[in-house]
Amino acid sequence: LTLLFGLASINTLTVISVTRYIKGCHPEKGHCISNSSMTVSLVLIWVAALFWSGAPLLGWGSYTDRMYGTCEIDWAKANFSTIYKSYIISIFICCFFLPVTVMVFSYVSIINTVKLSHALTGLGDPTDRQRRVERDVTRVSIVICTAFIIAWSPYAVISIWSAYGYPVPNLTSILASLFAKSASFYNPIIYFGMSSKFRRDIFILFHC
Repeated sequence: LTLLFGLASINTLTVISVTRYIKGCHPEKGHCISNSSMTVSLVLIWVAALFWSGAPLLGWGSYTDRMYGTCEIDWAKANFSTIYKSYIISIFICCFFLPVTVMVFSYVSIINTVKLSHALTGLGDPTDRQRRVERDVTRVSIVICTAFIIAWSPYAVISIWSAYGYPVPNLTSILASLFAKSASFYNPIIYFGMSSKFRRDIFILFHC
């Protein structure tokens, strides 16, 4: 379940970065982002997460217990089996390296586009207001993706390091795992701190 929700989270952040990229760098293609395309994206996000987290249950890869009360992928078995090693390398590339690459490319492209077109047409122009809204949403998305990457990078590096047979101290492994799993509570804090609309909606929801 930890792997399932972790993969769903990074897949969701990747899709968000792509939508931000389309809206920020190719607004003429904004019509591609519709309710139907988002529904398809959500289905694909969870299908991919289920595939990679369920594969060890079907024999491609393996899970193992950890002494701190959870289980995770058995990285050590990669030393004795090509099948296990192929799973670990595949999940590292497809579920961490590629999504991170897409997110970095998307947001670097957005930042460069904003720098090139920072001049605004007029304070009262509704298109200008829309640009400001898009900019705020993009800023929040960048912070969320950055926090996620920072949280999961140590775990990813240690995992691939362990898969190739190099020893990892228990304390280092535990800290990396807990740091990665703590990423699940970052998003609400970031949204609450950076998005006035999110705060307003929360206050309305709880009748504050």
